[in-house]
Amino acid sequence: MENLTHQHKRERIHKKYQEIPHPDSKIRFIDNLTSIISVTFPLTALPQIISIWLEKSVEGVSLLTWVLFLIFQIPLAIYSIIHKHKRMQLMFSLWCVVYVLVIVGILIYR
Repeated sequence: MENLTHQHKRERIHKKYQEIPHPDSKIRFIDNLTSIISVTFPLTALPQIISIWLEKSVEGVSLLTWVLFLIFQIPLAIYSIIHKHKRMQLMFSLWCVVYVLVIVGILIYR
């Protein structure tokens, strides 16, 4: 395990990565803010999910729009996994779950 830590430190030096956590408090603030946003941003679709699943109302909800959202989200999720970006992985994965919930709800209550 110690060997892997050393290897990552060397990669950061040679690839000129920023330190984690960043020594600048402003950048640390942005890092922390993105952690919060990665979870709360997908929750913005909660009213739509509630409307579909609890009220069983899909009026005015476009299946095509939500399917396209999901189709364009998948490459972003894959990108975040390939680049091992945890915050993006969390956010894009949550968005995929949101899109699937909405799409399935539309198909059921159509």
